[in-house]
Amino acid sequence: MLLDITVTVQNKTITYDAEGMPVEVWTASQTTEQANKQPLAGEIAFQEYGISDAGITNLFFMKTDTAAQEGGRIVDSEGTYDIYRIEKYPNHYEVIVKPVVS
Repeated sequence: MLLDITVTVQNKTITYDAEGMPVEVWTASQTTEQANKQPLAGEIAFQEYGISDAGITNLFFMKTDTAAQEGGRIVDSEGTYDIYRIEKYPNHYEVIVKPVVS
């Protein structure tokens, strides 16, 4: 599998502001990782992964030593994605994502 793009994996931490209100902070867990990005939607998403959520648009193929975790994020040159689910295989992980809408 050709890992042809560079991505940043981010994990969420909660901090508190001056009034004691929780604030989400996204920090990079590693500087960069190699990945392969593929579109994922519709019938294929449902048949292969049982996903019927229309917000799922892509999946990233990544090495098994990735820092990616469910609930984290992946950032590439085209945008930021919430990690929806990770399918783990012996030689790679398939990281299923939704674009972050601001």
